[in-house]
Amino acid sequence: MTVLLSLLFIHLLADFPLQTKRMATHKHRNRRILFRHIAIHGILMLFVLTFFVLRGTLPLEVAGLLGGSILLFHALLDASPLKRRVKQAPAYWIDQALHIGAIIALTWIFVPFDWSLTFSRPEQVLWILCFSLVTTELLGHGIALMLAPFAPRLIEAHFERKVTRKEQLDGVSRTVTHEVEDSARSYTTELNGIGRYIGLVERAIITLLVVTNATGAIGFVIALKALARFKQFEDRRFAEYYIIGSLLSILGAILCGLAIRVAL
Repeated sequence: MTVLLSLLFIHLLADFPLQTKRMATHKHRNRRILFRHIAIHGILMLFVLTFFVLRGTLPLEVAGLLGGSILLFHALLDASPLKRRVKQAPAYWIDQALHIGAIIALTWIFVPFDWSLTFSRPEQVLWILCFSLVTTELLGHGIALMLAPFAPRLIEAHFERKVTRKEQLDGVSRTVTHEVEDSARSYTTELNGIGRYIGLVERAIITLLVVTNATGAIGFVIALKALARFKQFEDRRFAEYYIIGSLLSILGAILCGLAIRVAL
């Protein structure tokens, strides 16, 4: 189980914190960018598998076959036309499910492990690290993509209006009407702006509260986040967008918190 959790942690680390937005967007079209992304995975995997080989946990040939198989599948999947033929949100979840499923299946083939929920100390640490990245990174990107079609955008309207005022010229008072151009702007929701980091911190705190069995404080976190958006709730579209996004985020954080508690 230690080998599997280490490989899953490497995948989450290389696919989220260590993957730039440019890599995520262009790796399936640009071979050079894809190579850089796979190289990051390969370097991390080399360190981890070398550690297990030196400890005697894995034979050298098994470590080579396992690492090579995972990297090959990862490269083929990232280069596939999945993201061009399927909508962005479903493609993201299918992609991650296939990556994680392949790591589990290949590890099981080369290094059969015990499926019991009794964890050693290193396994507990790796389990916590994996689900910490799931709740902060994997869920955050997935929820943002799911809600992107419903996100309020910047609305800027230009219009002309007439202004009438009295003017006095050479002692004569007269009424003059001017046409002036004005504009009105409404707010937008920035998926990759500060809101993303607020959601990340929110999920991290809720997961921590669930792990420490302090779920009563979750309401305070939700109220604090809603307070900053209170004025915007007058817009029904934004309110609905905010509510569904928050509910999905909270649900994911609670489930990850419960998963971490299983290992402790």
